Amino acid sequence: MTSVARATAIYEGVAALAESAMELATRRPSPPWLQRLRTAGVSAFEKLGFPSTHDEDWRFTNLAPLARAAFALSPDAVSLAERTAALELEARLGPLGLSSPMPRIVFVNGRLLRRSPGNLTSGILFECMKAVLATSPERVERALVARAAERDLSKQFFGSLGDAFLDEGVVLQVPPGAHLAEPLFILNVSTPPGSTEPPRMVHTRNLFTFEENSSATVIEIFLGANGPSFANVQTDVTLGRNARLNHVKIQLEGPETFHVGRLSVAHAAGARSASHVFSFGGKLVRNEIVTTLSGEGAGTELYGLFCANSGQHVDCHTFIDHAMPRADSVELYKGVLDGAGRGVFDGKILVRAGAVRTDARQTNRNLILSNSALVDSKPQLEIHNNDVRCSHGSTTGRLDADAVFYLRSRGLSPEAARALLTYAFGSELIEKVASADVRAFLENHLRAWLPANLAAPEIR
Repeated sequence: MTSVARATAIYEGVAALAESAMELATRRPSPPWLQRLRTAGVSAFEKLGFPSTHDEDWRFTNLAPLARAAFALSPDAVSLAERTAALELEARLGPLGLSSPMPRIVFVNGRLLRRSPGNLTSGILFECMKAVLATSPERVERALVARAAERDLSKQFFGSLGDAFLDEGVVLQVPPGAHLAEPLFILNVSTPPGSTEPPRMVHTRNLFTFEENSSATVIEIFLGANGPSFANVQTDVTLGRNARLNHVKIQLEGPETFHVGRLSVAHAAGARSASHVFSFGGKLVRNEIVTTLSGEGAGTELYGLFCANSGQHVDCHTFIDHAMPRADSVELYKGVLDGAGRGVFDGKILVRAGAVRTDARQTNRNLILSNSALVDSKPQLEIHNNDVRCSHGSTTGRLDADAVFYLRSRGLSPEAARALLTYAFGSELIEKVASADVRAFLENHLRAWLPANLAAPEIR
């Protein structure tokens, strides 16, 4: 394909998405503010288009295959085939699956499949976005409009696209002093379209609000089967004074999935958050996390594990903004690359002039298992005052030959020794997850992900 043909295909892809967004807005009766938000999103996306490798934040990730692909929204009704496929996939989650009592909302191809509120106490809103927009849009109007106004439209390509398709997602509102003992579970399932249907796209908008002294754990899982699909997930979180959020994202979509996700967390004074991201599936995956420590004494922890094999590209992009004094942050991301897998870590910590007594630590470690695997690592620190304690670093390499030799001297085969070390490298991130059921699921999946020649031994 010539450069002109590629540019034409990308232009046509942008135009098709804009047309689809306008068609959605036309058939969804909505209050004026929501129609304006959608229209502004369409206009911004038409102007911006898709980012290219000439954009600094995207220079390691080529989105041309996504831009040239044709996707369509799912019909409003969930078919019997989709329902059956979604239940089969959910059953594979083991302790997190159908038998789990935790409150959950399940989507299939972007539409609500079921909502199980569990034993949520009065005053907590855990509802799908479409229902809130239909019955009480005033509960989300201020937050959605404010987030759109704060967005840097020169960079928020997919945020603008999310506004254009704003329709479904999850609204979570936790009142002051409320503490949820059990996690809240959000499951997003993608199933392949029928033989005569175009590939599906899903635009999800989540809005979480934690009032003063409240806390909760949110687990999001993305499951998928074979077949191309596109998921654009935007999650905005506001933490009140001394609020606590523990967020776990597990990405297990099919081998032809394009997944772009962004988690934005704003912290008031004393608020704290922890993010755990585990990425195993997908063709092209971009996980963005933006945390703003805009209150004195706030803190955040970012942990991530990404595993990529041939045909997979995983891009982890993080930004921690230390805007106020005495805030702290810890970041640890690890990548495991095999075959011709490609990984990216691009993390930045900004310490502003007034953010004295900042304590920030950033670490990226990557393990290369083949001669064809490749990872780009770009840790960054930007500091504008001297009263700080900050560090950052990155390492990329192969398994330690001495460690392999030591395990072999204890009777393990070369394959078993490398498997055990690879598992240990990744399991450090799993151990940081509080939920025992989530840890067990991730441990099993990490062992299953190991290549055939690194089949993991039974680990006790």
